[in-house]
Amino acid sequence: MMGMCDRRAAVFIRWLFPLLTATLLAIGLTSANAVGQTLPLAAVTKSQGQTQPGGTSLEQFLEEARKAGSTVVVVTPEQKAPEPEPGMSMMTALSSDQLLIARAKLRQMFANSAAILKNFDEVLKASSPNGTLTWVLVAVGTAFSGLFLGLETYRFTTRWARDHFDEVYRPNETRRSRKLSYLLGRAAVMLLSTGISFVVAMGVALIFDTGHAPTRKTTFLIISTFAIYRIMRSVILWNFFAPDTPAHRLINVDDDAARRLHRDWSAVLAVAAVIIAFCRWAQLMGVSDETYRLSFIVAMLVCAVMFAISAIAHRKELHSILLGKGDPATKPAWQRFFARSALLVVLGYFGIAWFMSSLRLILGLPGGYILVAAPLLVFIVAIFAYGVAILILDNIYERLELSFYRRLAREDAAERNARRRDEQAKERLAQLSEHERDILEEGEEITVYKPELLAPTNRPRKFVPVFKSFFENVIFAAVVIFSIAILARLWGIELERVDGNPLIAALDILLVLFIAGSAYNAVNNFVDMKIVEEGGSLDERPFNPGESEGESGKGQSRLATVLPIFRYAILSVIVAVAGMIILANLGVAVGPLFAGAGVIGIAIGFGAQTLIRDIFSGAFFLADDAFRKGEYIEVAGAKGVVEKISIRSFQLRHHRGAVNTIPFGEIRQLTNYSRDWVMMKLPLRLTYDTDVDKVRKLVKRFGQQLLDDPVVGKMFLQPLKSQGVYAMEDSAMIVRVKFMTRPGDQFVTRKVIYAGIRELFHKEGIHFAHREVTVRLADGEQIEDLTPEQKEAVAGATRAVLDDGQKPRQIAPAAQ
Repeated sequence: MMGMCDRRAAVFIRWLFPLLTATLLAIGLTSANAVGQTLPLAAVTKSQGQTQPGGTSLEQFLEEARKAGSTVVVVTPEQKAPEPEPGMSMMTALSSDQLLIARAKLRQMFANSAAILKNFDEVLKASSPNGTLTWVLVAVGTAFSGLFLGLETYRFTTRWARDHFDEVYRPNETRRSRKLSYLLGRAAVMLLSTGISFVVAMGVALIFDTGHAPTRKTTFLIISTFAIYRIMRSVILWNFFAPDTPAHRLINVDDDAARRLHRDWSAVLAVAAVIIAFCRWAQLMGVSDETYRLSFIVAMLVCAVMFAISAIAHRKELHSILLGKGDPATKPAWQRFFARSALLVVLGYFGIAWFMSSLRLILGLPGGYILVAAPLLVFIVAIFAYGVAILILDNIYERLELSFYRRLAREDAAERNARRRDEQAKERLAQLSEHERDILEEGEEITVYKPELLAPTNRPRKFVPVFKSFFENVIFAAVVIFSIAILARLWGIELERVDGNPLIAALDILLVLFIAGSAYNAVNNFVDMKIVEEGGSLDERPFNPGESEGESGKGQSRLATVLPIFRYAILSVIVAVAGMIILANLGVAVGPLFAGAGVIGIAIGFGAQTLIRDIFSGAFFLADDAFRKGEYIEVAGAKGVVEKISIRSFQLRHHRGAVNTIPFGEIRQLTNYSRDWVMMKLPLRLTYDTDVDKVRKLVKRFGQQLLDDPVVGKMFLQPLKSQGVYAMEDSAMIVRVKFMTRPGDQFVTRKVIYAGIRELFHKEGIHFAHREVTVRLADGEQIEDLTPEQKEAVAGATRAVLDDGQKPRQIAPAAQ
């Protein structure tokens, strides 16, 4: 049932234009025949002058006109309204003098309205070759014949195109570029079909052309008006509302609302097209300019009322379209306000536009014929320009996305090849004897075991369309501003950049503010995204405050360190440039401001040399990559993690919480404990009866087990290995083991290594040596011979040695 109703509505709208045209023409012919003859005053005067050369009085002329059945309206010279000045602006037309002139002219038009209606029949007969009105029927019949063949051609071409478009139509399309491509392509096909049907209709008109100029003009007017209506209905409204393709609909309305909008606005446009075409036909037939202007005023009133009623009827759909898709609560405040007040703006515009259009038509000023329909024309141009620009932008970013994933696939393939080669190397190494492996491992003090692990592990795996929202906002702002400018031009407002045009200045300021705000947000989002990609943090807090042990700190990348400073610089430039442009549009001379800024800069350079030194020193330190945010450094006795970097200083957070602020100019020497890698060497105190070769093998095997550990295995850049006996003490021999990690990981791996070695040595029967202190007494003395004071002195000295970790030394008791 719904489909049948839609088909009936479509058939009704399709034939609405021809029916209205025929009805208006029939009404015009009937009224013209019923009214009788009407002679203009100039025509009667001319005829009387031909019959009576000597002239005649006004009374005789009126009597003869009355006998002839004519109506005469006499306007005395004193009542004639003055003519408006040529090139009058819109504001001048609203002056009190011009409004009084317009009132007088409007009274004159209404006074002559009866004569205007009677005059129409004479105009039609004067245009006839034989004095009858049959030529009108011939023109209408010829036009309708051409339109019938043209519609059949249109149906054939659209049916052929629909069969081909079915191949590219996807009912579940999600990409905006594909939707725009489909809608623009379909609109182009419909436009081409309309053009072909127009050519066919005009061909029929040329075949049946009788050589009569009014007939030809009437036929061409009907065909061209219908072609324009078809373009508005089928090419623009059908693809904008997309009632048949919900997946490709770009506005926020449902299927029923889309069908209602298309149906109602098509009907409104059909009525408006017929009314305007009738007024244009009257002008082509030679009616007076006053008649044409009055009829156009009435036509514009009817169109404005229809547009307003349609806007009120579809106010909910208008609100949804302006808000767009998504939750309304998430939309900006200005967008919600504009959506709520749009209906009042539309109604106010139609009222003001009709008033100004009527005023300009009454005064005989140019530009009074298009003000009511101007928003519709501007909207058509704007939506087409915006759609094409967005389509180009989407295609560019789709190519960038495709290139990104291709590069990512190549990098993944390279990593897989590297891992495969690493596994093959491990297999070959496992096939070697232990002696051969020991020979190959000699000289690996600084060699990184797994260099591929030095690459950042947070590489982005998803394409992010950087600055796409910025370009979309720029396109939107440019289209809106230029649309406003075109609309102002249609209203007759001068847009030349002379004498500080306020409208041009306001539009420039709005465009600059919108673009600057979009650029500000785009730069902020881009910097935040790159900092996260580089492994940095968006706040100033350390990653794990209070959990590090001494000289530790995982530094961020070089780019993540300098990006916040670049952010401030770029945002400052954006604000400064936007401010200068706005001031220039407000009429402020910006040249002296630049000169003053230069003088102030010189004064600051001389008066704040320390500040300048700090700034330049910081720039060079950052350029040299001396330190990065998050790294553990030491500067002039202060140690800590670099927590914040400004333009003239930086802050160090000690692992116990203290914060040190150091100007760049005060740096003389800087030690970085967090760059690239850390070599950790652990001493093991073993007894002298320990098998050193067995210890080496156990440590090596344990190091391989750590590499395979899923938690700490990836932290090692070099595996754990033994360096042999490092030192010999009185009570133990020192065997040292070493391993390499990234800065900050050495403390986690050290805990695991100590716990694993203790358990492994206990299982293998290897004993750790305890620290011993030997106290030698004098020859012949025994411990029992010592006094309590001497025993306390020996115990205190022994405790001091043990606590300080010094080597055992001989302690002699004090002499008695």
